[in-house]
Amino acid sequence: MALLALSCTTTPAADPAPVRRPGPAAGPTVAPLGPDDVQVVAVPERDDPWILDLYALRHPRNFRSLQLGWRAEDGSSQTAWLLVPPGPPPHPTVVVFPILAGSHVVSQGLARALLARGYAIARLERRALALESADDPAEPMASFRGAVTEARRLLGWLETRPEVDSERLATAGVSLGGILAATLMGMEPERIRAGFFAMAGGGLPEILYDSTETPVRDFRDRLREREDLEDREAFLERIRPVSESVDPLRWTGRIQPDRVLLVSGRFDRVIPPARTRALWEALGRPEWIELPVGHYQLVPFFWYSAGRAADHFDRVLGTDGRDPALDATGGSRHLPGPPPEAR
Repeated sequence: MALLALSCTTTPAADPAPVRRPGPAAGPTVAPLGPDDVQVVAVPERDDPWILDLYALRHPRNFRSLQLGWRAEDGSSQTAWLLVPPGPPPHPTVVVFPILAGSHVVSQGLARALLARGYAIARLERRALALESADDPAEPMASFRGAVTEARRLLGWLETRPEVDSERLATAGVSLGGILAATLMGMEPERIRAGFFAMAGGGLPEILYDSTETPVRDFRDRLREREDLEDREAFLERIRPVSESVDPLRWTGRIQPDRVLLVSGRFDRVIPPARTRALWEALGRPEWIELPVGHYQLVPFFWYSAGRAADHFDRVLGTDGRDPALDATGGSRHLPGPPPEAR
């Protein structure tokens, strides 16, 4: 009962609808990957940690696994996986992004949950980030931009594959993965028809200043000292020009709100709730499930959240017509409309 009480939310009807900033007419042009640009090897996907072995006890590895490799636009090597569920193709397909650091368990877990619901998965592996050592903010922004660029290039290749239903493409991610997924959907709204963004937010300068994540904090402190940025506002002004092109807030005006599901933690200090709210407002107030947890405390709610993602994709992509339903987990749903009262 205490958990449920924490999640109570009211929606005052008097609040006006948000004014959405129009997005750019189109995303930057990229060169799509052709059938001969991608090396495809049929090998089992690597399971990072034991938790996926536990998941496999109830969900057998009855999917096909293809490792993908290609030369990225910046000359580096890019790796991804195409995971194909059983059953006749083509399958609705979800592009899944990785988190900032650590193993790929989060994106793998999300992929496995969606696979179990009949979705093919294009799961990108992490590109090298420079937050721990970067002296110039353009370095990590180039990595973020490169991740979205390679996902956009991969879409062209996916559309040539018989396993993929190119009319039913979606994207998903957790934390940084959710930020990148939101940017991808905003750049490719005609191709990406649905999005699931968990523990994510908008406003990269604010996230980089306010986050308690260790690599992010180290980057912030080092940049402030090196460039003598005396306060938060000076830091934001320094970051904004180099981050705008990959910030989801730049692209949200191109996304239909009923095609998006957000999941966040009310006590998140890595992606502060104000940043999720900024993304929610900019997206036109899509469905939003807020859990009474912090960033890393999503773990007990992870499979629940992944299930709600699958429900959302089912509804938007028309795979089985089901409507998302909130389980008795202590989460609160913000349906489209006025925001909750300030707490």
